[in-house]
Amino acid sequence: MLVVTDDAGDVAPELVEKYNIKIIPINIIFGTEEFLSGIDMDRPAFYRKVASVGDHNFPKTSQPTPYQYTEFFRELMAGGETEFYVTTISEKLSGTYASALAARQELAGEATIHLFDSMGGSAAQGYQTVEAARMAAEGASAEEITARLTRMRDEMVVCFMIDSLDFAVKGGRVKPLRGTIASMLNIKPIMKLEDGLIVEEGRVRTLKKAHRYIVDFVKNRVGDRPIKFAAIHAGAPLAGQSIM
Repeated sequence: MLVVTDDAGDVAPELVEKYNIKIIPINIIFGTEEFLSGIDMDRPAFYRKVASVGDHNFPKTSQPTPYQYTEFFRELMAGGETEFYVTTISEKLSGTYASALAARQELAGEATIHLFDSMGGSAAQGYQTVEAARMAAEGASAEEITARLTRMRDEMVVCFMIDSLDFAVKGGRVKPLRGTIASMLNIKPIMKLEDGLIVEEGRVRTLKKAHRYIVDFVKNRVGDRPIKFAAIHAGAPLAGQSIM
């Protein structure tokens, strides 16, 4: 059984290789230019291009289409694969799950495709994907993998900071005036993942306070139990390291 995920899940390259995880790319559009994430453009290149383009070329992304999923599976099937376990970004954040579901229906009778909504993205999705691949490599059934991933999903704690609202303003998600005020006051919105959605948890001023808030938030949620912790950044490696 082969494990497949979309590129919204942050899986370390060495783990992708170790467990033979297959990643379907996300469509990235800069004006009239189109790219496939991880194929035509990696993450560092994406952030560099975002910083260099004007507002009129601000990027848009779209989930893999049902056709792209179907063709992706067909390529893997041509290599002899017939069973797939697919993890996706939260269905409440993207149409990716729906595309994968449509592909499963299209390939019914040709391949066995198990779908699992991670109800997250980034490392939350990535952790679940790696666990699915590890279990599949050990011979676990799809039902056993789903049971394990469901427990992981229920225990996940995701909290992050938005350092600047500039990109949110350019993307039309935040009004320019609000972005300007937030920048002037050095306000850092703190967001969390809740029931598959990204919602605001709070606001603080200064980067140091934001990091402290995130650490305290996680501690309060997990208590004394041992955890796996990941610090994910968007083109800011020093900030990611500092929170560890």
